[in-house]
Amino acid sequence: MKIMGAISTLAALLFGIQAHAQTLTYSISPETIKGYAKVSLNTTFQLNLEENEAGIISTAEVDPGLGISAAAGLELLPEVDGELEMSSYSGTVDYRTVAGVPVVSIPADDVQLLSVFANAYYKFRPATNARFKLGGGLGYGQYTLTDSTGMKHRGTGIVYQVKGVGEYDFGGNVTFLAEAGYIGSTDIDVDIATSTTVRDTALSGITFGLGAKVKF
Repeated sequence: MKIMGAISTLAALLFGIQAHAQTLTYSISPETIKGYAKVSLNTTFQLNLEENEAGIISTAEVDPGLGISAAAGLELLPEVDGELEMSSYSGTVDYRTVAGVPVVSIPADDVQLLSVFANAYYKFRPATNARFKLGGGLGYGQYTLTDSTGMKHRGTGIVYQVKGVGEYDFGGNVTFLAEAGYIGSTDIDVDIATSTTVRDTALSGITFGLGAKVKF
């Protein structure tokens, strides 16, 4: 249901862009395509973790940690960017319920989501020094839970995101950016170390980032 909601949001965004673009004429050529690279430090407002192990469902709130993202992209059209992004989000579990019952003693579990995304953005007011971009992407991610003993439990699956980005040009090639978005995963099968148990895990939450972009 979470990924269907994200797909619906992306579809609505694309329809809105299409309606706006009907009055415009575009021409893609090698001369008009520009490349860029960007790096940002990021964090989360709060990640929500849901786990299903042998039919027992637990939920957890994850305190934010510091992460990083890097991307390389192309300005395909004046209003459209496409990019490949690698991001890392992390945090520490601070509240957990099992089968709806709060856990009194919370182990110091750390979680990390390392993802690779293919993103597309639509730019509003692209010819000005300040602009806003709205878009999102789909990708593939690796989820890692490090328990209180230092044991790492990993799984991989599909990830998705919707993101808004504010940009301001400081010169011909350097741009400051601030971004906020929503990131989530489908159910990821996490292999529990030293056990044959597989735990279905889904992670979602609000993200923030500050960084810079260089055009070339």
